[in-house]
Amino acid sequence: MSLPTPTDVVLQLSDLARALEAKTTEIARLDEEAVRAKSRFEVQFARTFLSSDGSVDSRKQQAVLATADTKLDAEIAEAKVRAARESIRTLRDRLDVGRSLNAAVRAEFAAGAVGQL
Repeated sequence: MSLPTPTDVVLQLSDLARALEAKTTEIARLDEEAVRAKSRFEVQFARTFLSSDGSVDSRKQQAVLATADTKLDAEIAEAKVRAARESIRTLRDRLDVGRSLNAAVRAEFAAGAVGQL
């Protein structure tokens, strides 16, 4: 199995860098969405709790039931942020591998050039 050409490596590294930049932009958007979703849940929970009748425990359970979908939305939004962060870590790992591959290609190229003198 032969190593890729220097051009192949540069193209791969460029693609990974663009993907990392796009994922970084995406995580900023997802993070904002998660914060907004959590805030919506907390406000809805508080409003429901305060407007309910009965004991504190009864009002709390009413608020839990009334806000279940909003809480789920907030938790899903947080899960998306975690997944995007993991994707960024994966892209960075791939960049590290690409850099190592680039060093190997350069070394092979240098060895070939020296051998041809």
